[in-house]
Amino acid sequence: MPKTLKSRRLHYGSSAIFSTVVFLAILVVVALIAERHPLRADLSETGQFSLSEQSRKIVASLQEPVTVKAFFAGGAPEASRAKDLLETYRYYNKNIRYEFIDPDREPQLARQYEIRDYGVLVVEGLGRKETVPRADEEALTNALFKLSRNEDKTVYFLTGHGERSPEEMNKTGYSSAKSALVKENYQVKPLNLMQQPQVPQDAAVVLVVGPQKPLFPEETASLEAYLLRGGKIVFFLDPEKDGGVRSLVEKYGIVLGDDMIIDKLSRVFGGSYLMPVVTQYGSHKITQGFNVATFYSEARSVAASPNPPEGVTLVTLASTSENAWAETDLERLFRGEASFEEGKDKPGPVSVGVLAAVETKKFSEKHSDDVQAQNKPQESEKPEGEKDASETRPPLGYLVVFGDSDFVDNTHFGVSGNGDLFLNMVHFLAEEETLITIEPRKQKAQTLMLTENQARMIFWTSMVGVPLMVVLIAFGVYRVRRSQR
Repeated sequence: MPKTLKSRRLHYGSSAIFSTVVFLAILVVVALIAERHPLRADLSETGQFSLSEQSRKIVASLQEPVTVKAFFAGGAPEASRAKDLLETYRYYNKNIRYEFIDPDREPQLARQYEIRDYGVLVVEGLGRKETVPRADEEALTNALFKLSRNEDKTVYFLTGHGERSPEEMNKTGYSSAKSALVKENYQVKPLNLMQQPQVPQDAAVVLVVGPQKPLFPEETASLEAYLLRGGKIVFFLDPEKDGGVRSLVEKYGIVLGDDMIIDKLSRVFGGSYLMPVVTQYGSHKITQGFNVATFYSEARSVAASPNPPEGVTLVTLASTSENAWAETDLERLFRGEASFEEGKDKPGPVSVGVLAAVETKKFSEKHSDDVQAQNKPQESEKPEGEKDASETRPPLGYLVVFGDSDFVDNTHFGVSGNGDLFLNMVHFLAEEETLITIEPRKQKAQTLMLTENQARMIFWTSMVGVPLMVVLIAFGVYRVRRSQR
C-alpha cells in the first residue's frame, strides 16, 4: 500500500475519531447544562402543565429543603400523574424533593405517617409536617404555604362552665384532641371570658365543648362580637344542656332539638341505640372526600332552618341514616319505652351537625344596633392597614354546632372517623382566611379538520420528502468522501 494512501487514511481516521469525541463532549456539556438549568415550555391553551402564579410565588419563597412522601400503590396510574405534578414543583425549586412509597410494601412507614388510604402526600420541612389528602396543585400549594408560615395558629377552649378540658386525661377529657392539634402545629390555650372582656385577636378557632352551666350574657355577647369580626366558633352541645347559647345559634338559623337520637343501626356495630352512626355528609370542604363512619354517644338533633337569616348560608355537615329518629319524649326514653311516634318524633335522616357561614357586613346591617355596637369597638382596635382590607373584603365568620360533645373525647376520638372529622373542622376554620384557591384548568377538546390538499401535503412531506432528503444528504456526503480519497 502506498505511503500517501496510508497517511491519508490515518488522517481521515483520526479526524473522524476527533470529531466523534468532540461531538460527544458537546453532548455531555449540553446535558449537564440542561440538568442544572432546565427549560420547559407549556404550549397547552389553558397552561395545565405549569403552575399558577400563586403557586410559583409560594414555591419560590422556600429557602430550605422540603420532602414530599407520596403514598401510592405500585403501578397505579394516579402515581404517574402525581409524579408529573411533583416534577413540575421541583422544576421551580430544587429544594423540593419527593419519593414514592407503596403502603403495601412498606407498611411500617404507612403506620408511622398514619396513612389510611392511597394517594396521600406527606409534606415535611421547616420543622413542620402537613398531610395532603389528594395530589393536586391547590392542596399541595396550601400545604407548602402552611409549612412556610412563621407563627402557629391558636385554638382556644372555653372554660368556666363545666366544659370538657383539653388537659384532662380521663375518658371524658379532651387530651387526645389536644395532642392531635399540637401535632398539627396548633397552639391550644384556655379561654375564660369571665376574666377578659373579649376573645383574643390571635384566636383562630374557639371551641365550646359540652358546657354544663349557662354562659353569662356578657360572654355570649363577646363570642358574637368575635364571630362578626370574622371569627370561627364550634359548639358541641349535649342533650338537655344548651349552655345558654340557644338564642345565639338560632339567631343564625341553627335549630337545637329538645330530643335524643335513637339509631337501630348502631346495634350492627355493637353499640347501643343511643349511639347513632353517621355515614351521610353534606357537600362542603370539611367533608370533601370523607367517607368514614362517625359515632355519637347520646346526641341531640341540630338542624338548619329552612329560612336562614339574610347573610347566612347553612350547610348540614352530618346526618344519620333513615333508620334513626329523634325521640322528643325523654322521660319515656329513660324508662326504656321509647318508640317512634308519627307527627311527634323527627324521622331519619336526622341532622347532627350544621355549619353557618356568616357574611358579617350584610348580617350586621340587617340586625339590631346592639350587634353593631358589640362589633364596633373590635374594629376600632385594628391597625389602619387591616381596617382598609376589611372594607374591601368583609370578613366571613363561621359557626359550627354539633349535638354531642362525647364523639371526640378520649374514649371516642380514635373511633372510626371521629378524630378525622374533628381535625377537618379545625383545619378548615383555622385556615379559611389564608388558603390559596386555584381554579381548575381544563383542556378544551378541539378537532383539527384538514382539507384534502393539506392532508396530501402532510403525507408527502413527512413520509416521502423528509426521508428522501436524508438519503440525498447521505449520498452527497458519501460522494464527497470518495472523491477526497
